Amino acid sequence: MLKIRKILMLALLSAALCQSALCAPLTGQALRTEATEIAKLLRCPASVNLTLYESESAIASELKAQIYLQLQQGQDREAIIDFIVQRYGEQIRYKPALTAGTALLWVAPWLLLVGGALGIGLRYRARRNKTSN
Repeated sequence: MLKIRKILMLALLSAALCQSALCAPLTGQALRTEATEIAKLLRCPASVNLTLYESESAIASELKAQIYLQLQQGQDREAIIDFIVQRYGEQIRYKPALTAGTALLWVAPWLLLVGGALGIGLRYRARRNKTSN
């Protein structure tokens, strides 16, 4: 019984240490890395087809500074992205989430690919049957 209690206490202590390390605020290089990763997930409102990370526009610089500031204040990735999405709309996401509104965007390329392959296969089959007769 004493051995089990020691094991449980050790497990609880190690879990608490791991949790405190995960919840610790980011500093230095880790903060810059996280800001860069978030900037790569968001589209620049001013530049066509560029992420915030890639864009050098004034609005992109402002948003990158906002991301960095919010990270310094202890906000997590999802909270920062949600804040920017509320401000600029869902189109600010570089890779849109799968929702009812974007389902066609995700499914259409596959439907076109399968439809094209079926069309080519049927045409090939029809030609083969026509030449064999």
